[in-house]
Amino acid sequence: MRRYTSPEELAFFPHRIPNAGPVANLPSLVYPEILMSDAVNVNFNPILLEKYIKTVIPSLTTHGDDEQHGSCTLSDIAALQALSRRVHYGKFVAESKYRADPEGYQRLVDANDADGVMVLLTNAPVEKLVLRRARLKAATYGREPLLSASLQMEEVTDENTAIIAAAAASAVVAAVEAMDGRKQHGKVDPCVIESIYRDIIIPITKDVEVAYLFRRCGKEPPPEYTSDRMSIEVKAAAAAAATNGEGHGTQR
Repeated sequence: MRRYTSPEELAFFPHRIPNAGPVANLPSLVYPEILMSDAVNVNFNPILLEKYIKTVIPSLTTHGDDEQHGSCTLSDIAALQALSRRVHYGKFVAESKYRADPEGYQRLVDANDADGVMVLLTNAPVEKLVLRRARLKAATYGREPLLSASLQMEEVTDENTAIIAAAAASAVVAAVEAMDGRKQHGKVDPCVIESIYRDIIIPITKDVEVAYLFRRCGKEPPPEYTSDRMSIEVKAAAAAAATNGEGHGTQR
């Protein structure tokens, strides 16, 4: 229903989107032209889907079949599209950064310096805040605020004030537990959510930015920034191979 005509949405299976029939006859939707025309080709859904299946789901679920296949499928669709929007917002971020320093990015791209582009676009303090925010939000997910509050509410006469105070106390308790490594009592482990952001969401978002910036500057991104891999894993594998090859000669 024209969902994937939006610059914020990318399909996981674009070849399955119908090009004919009633949907194709719907009038086109008009969106602001913010991104370059080639932006749709910066689609990292293949590696995102792989990480979701192999890493995210096993880290958040227990083994077994709950027999709720339809509900699970709908939940997966919602989660995957949310994750896809999150990482591909990197294209909008990259466009903004390019407009702020076009000469700097063009110079690095002309030199095929992907590492330099990555350094220029990285904002370590913001990444740290994102990780902390993800961990704190996960700490309060699915918790009953009134039961976990440690304040005595009997002396509070106003009901709304009591509820607000209890919720605030619950949030404080959850935050303390999340940040000092105490055993968690919520639905999910905040450390797991933080690791998903640190090891998957943020790295893929930055890969999206690098790939976009290369295309924005008129060049194809390096092979480690293709949509079916993560650059940090490619570089780690290359470094490991180089280390293992030291002192053993060159093997072909």
